Amino acid sequence: MTSCADRQIQYEVVKTPTVPIPANLLVDCFIPTIKEDMTFGDSVQLNVALLSALDTCNGQVRTIREIESSRQGKIAQPQ
Repeated sequence: MTSCADRQIQYEVVKTPTVPIPANLLVDCFIPTIKEDMTFGDSVQLNVALLSALDTCNGQVRTIREIESSRQGKIAQPQ
């Protein structure tokens, strides 16, 4: 192994192009319409629609967070 000891090794940093965040993750979240004359049943349906929209938005943010963490060489922490 002494024959390799006198060799100098050069390291070079190679930058890779940044991949943009997919456009489907950057679209605005759906906002359900709220009726002026809402019944109790309408309010229950609105709650379901709002929770679904919130879940979709949280999924988009989570995915963006994972992409950014992988760019920085970090492991994304589960929320």
